[in-house]
Amino acid sequence: MKNKGLAAIAVIVLAAGVFAVLSSTRGSLSPTKIAKEYEFATLARGTLETVVTSSGSLAPVSTVSVLSQMSGRVEKVYADYNDRVKKGQVLVSLNTDMLKLQEKEAQADVSIAQANCNLAALDYENNSTLAAKGLVSEFDLKSSRTTYEVRKATLSSAQSALKVIETKLTQYALIKSPIDGIVLERDVDIGQSVVEGSSSNATALFTIAGDLAKMEIKAEVDELDIGSIKAGQAVRFTVEANPEKAYSGIVGTVRLVPTTTDNIVNYYVIIKADNSDGTLLPGMTANVEFIKETRESALLVPNSALRYQPSSLSAKEIQRMEYSASLSGLSQEEQKAAMDSYDAALKTQEKNAKTTQSTGISGILTGGAGMGGPGGPGTKATATADSAAQTVAKKSLWYLDEQGNLSVRLVETGSSDGTSTEILGADDLAGREIILREKTE
Repeated sequence: MKNKGLAAIAVIVLAAGVFAVLSSTRGSLSPTKIAKEYEFATLARGTLETVVTSSGSLAPVSTVSVLSQMSGRVEKVYADYNDRVKKGQVLVSLNTDMLKLQEKEAQADVSIAQANCNLAALDYENNSTLAAKGLVSEFDLKSSRTTYEVRKATLSSAQSALKVIETKLTQYALIKSPIDGIVLERDVDIGQSVVEGSSSNATALFTIAGDLAKMEIKAEVDELDIGSIKAGQAVRFTVEANPEKAYSGIVGTVRLVPTTTDNIVNYYVIIKADNSDGTLLPGMTANVEFIKETRESALLVPNSALRYQPSSLSAKEIQRMEYSASLSGLSQEEQKAAMDSYDAALKTQEKNAKTTQSTGISGILTGGAGMGGPGGPGTKATATADSAAQTVAKKSLWYLDEQGNLSVRLVETGSSDGTSTEILGADDLAGREIILREKTE
């Protein structure tokens, strides 16, 4: 039984050794012509915009609610939905039968008060003349003067009461438009009883928009994006009624008081929009794009090209080619020295891997050497670490060279709109075809 166990272990070690040799051989292959079909994209210059998206509702810049200044019954309605009205135009007239009776009564009260006032004035004048001759006591003189003052006050009160009734007849009974504009809502009909506007039961009879040629959008922006929004910033938006047309606007104000819904914090942004053509209507939903940045004549690459890696190459082959591409700024001698250091580190890693596999189970139990990449502990691949530090922000672009072999170029990227990304400092790549993806059958 002991001999059978040793034989089994020998078979495992031999298999591991063969696997290591095959892996080492595959990792050292150089990328030659690859029998693959690719989809390509040509690097070209264009305009790149980065945006913040949101949505909101269109509304007039200013609206006015028209209420009644007195209670009464509606006799006539002179305006309807969508009517254009002028400031001072009569919209509703209320029944004035009772007011006219009150006016006559008030006029009679004024006449009586006027007559009493005239009589008191005459009495006071006579007493003043007699008092000058010593024929009337001072008390009678003062008494007549007081009576005259009271009559004057009574007359003034009666005149004021008449004025109130006349104001109701000439102004309050005729409900007029306070501004030039267009009627958005009407909530009044003939025969309806309306309540004075100061009452808690009062409702708006009309809602009038000042000018529909200018609209505004109240959009919600997430707290993560609000820092990118500023007053005066350009905005582009569309509406469902005309999705193919892009409207423009500018940010008016960013309201500082947030709203929180389900632990999501948003801020309201008010956008000013022109509506000279009248195609925007109140209440429409606007899909908004706040333009954060615009890059003119930028060298653009599709984002899918930055994510591509050849399936025909192993991870080690890809790593080696990308490392080699990162040395493009060095002289040929420096490049050769760096690659020799890289390959030496790779061989050391493979040797350690073979040692680990040959030790079998006992090596694992005793903590044998593990797999490590070039530049790991115990290697001399200092250039690998330095290059990695320099290319952290760089991306790989794969292409076919003049001989049809796979090649890679490391590039620095800039802004992205989610579909394309700007390439920085690589003007020589303009017009170059790069690989997007591999074709699938």
